[in-house]
Amino acid sequence: MEVLRIREAYSYIGPLADFLIEQEQRIKNLLIDYEIQSKVENLPDGREVKSLLFTKQNVTVRFLPDRIDYTYNLPNPTTPSLDAFTAAKQFFKLFSEIFYDVKAQRIAIVSQGFIKNDNNQAIQDLTSKMGLVRAFGLSNELKFKINNPKSLFEPVNSVLNLDMGEAKNNKTQEVLKVLLVSIDVNTLAENRELRFNPTNFDSDFSELFEESEGKFRDLARF
Repeated sequence: MEVLRIREAYSYIGPLADFLIEQEQRIKNLLIDYEIQSKVENLPDGREVKSLLFTKQNVTVRFLPDRIDYTYNLPNPTTPSLDAFTAAKQFFKLFSEIFYDVKAQRIAIVSQGFIKNDNNQAIQDLTSKMGLVRAFGLSNELKFKINNPKSLFEPVNSVLNLDMGEAKNNKTQEVLKVLLVSIDVNTLAENRELRFNPTNFDSDFSELFEESEGKFRDLARF
């Protein structure tokens, strides 16, 4: 079953409000050739901070009080996902050279794609191979979520989400019925130690990336 890839997001999650307040202008200087949008956020302690969203071509970088997200939109479904990993690594290498003391409690990769579902064929194929057709008969709706916790460099969640949706062909404007695929691999929320620094992007994210890619390969075997 072919999974067509759309985007990948790489996230550092943690208490970043002070960093945003103190370093707003330096962040803007780092991404000076990006388009920028900002929004005032109210913190629980009564302070205000600006969230920042930067956009350039197929990349967005978002700074919020509790996370940094680097999102790479794949130019087409055949673009290797390794391109997104490489682009994120290059960005966070530059980021860490300037903001070397930023630390986060969690990291995550969220990869998104879709499966063509003309005439509900993908739903029928999946439910048949899962044994659900034999048990319940044919289906025309599907919503599925499963978490397979893994022990990598530390315990992580490895979550697969499938849901019904639509995709638009930008060339023909045709709207297609699809199954939306999201794979979210993340470290556990219970561990609140500030242990992740963008300087170590490659070693921190490599295993999460391989786990995400493995789930896509498994899904493609259906």
